[in-house]
Order: sequence, then C-alpha cells, then structure tokens
Amino acid sequence: MKFRVAGLIVMGVLGLGIRSASAAPRLGVALLSPDTLACATFLDPRKPGDLVYLFLLSPPRVVDGWIQTPLAESCNAGTSAEALSYVVRLRHPLSTSAEIGIALYDPSARVEYQAGEYMVSTVGATAPLQFRQCSSAEGLHLTAWRANRRTWHQYWYLGTDVEPTCTESEMK
Repeated sequence: MKFRVAGLIVMGVLGLGIRSASAAPRLGVALLSPDTLACATFLDPRKPGDLVYLFLLSPPRVVDGWIQTPLAESCNAGTSAEALSYVVRLRHPLSTSAEIGIALYDPSARVEYQAGEYMVSTVGATAPLQFRQCSSAEGLHLTAWRANRRTWHQYWYLGTDVEPTCTESEMK
C-alpha cells in the first residue's frame, strides 16, 4: 500500500516545531494512518529496519513498527530543516482514523503499562519516561517527562478549534 503524505496533510494535520532535551531518548512525532503505516519525524537519522515504538495517548495505546524508507518531504509541515521523515510499517493498526502520536527510537527501551499509562525504561536513565498530551486552542502539545521534569515537547497545529486542556506551563 502506498503511503500518501499529501493526503494526510489535507486532513488538516500540520506539525510545528520540535524541541528536545539531551535527557530524552530519540523521540519524534508520528502521524498514524488507519492502516499499518505511519509517517514519523525525527531530528536524528534513522535506518530502514530500525525498530520504533509509536504511542497514542487518548486512549493509551502502543504499537511497534519498523522504519521502511525516508521521505523526500516532511510529514510535519513547518518543522526545522534538520527534521527527517520516514515511512514506518506498524505491526498492526491502532485506529480507524488518522491520529497523532509520539515515536520513540531507543534499542534499549522497555515499555510497561502501569496505572493507566505507558512508561518507558531505557539504559542509563534513573527514572522511566512518561508521555502526556493536552490541547490548546487549535493544537496538541505532546510531551515526555522523567521524574516530573519535561524532557521533550512537540506542538501539532490541527487547523480547527479544540477545547483547551493545557495549563500555561504545558504550552511553553
């Protein structure tokens, strides 16, 4: 099945800005289509065959997949020029509609589900990584946290009004 980035962007989902901290493992954002494909964007290069985990947060779901091929165009309009996008083949579909999630590449990652959320342990980290999502007036804020300290943030512009759920500090 051919992955169509343009078709997903037409659905009104645009990504803006990537910020990461050295404490975060290799995190990116992903647009998961309703089949077994996703488009994931990372700041560091990936190779075909690299295993990635993709997390959807509401409701919480996770699936693994493999980098298939780089894309000539970013699946996140407005990201930095250094961001690289890839087609990811998922082990199985997670949804019947396109959804935005967090992509994680870390060969040492161990994913566990505890108390209603996914927690990721990685080699060398003293605390597990936790993911959160909230909304502002027209977009989603995806974040990663270790021991109550935010280590990564990504904003996705949705192009439509949504009910804000973020606090002021979650949007910075």
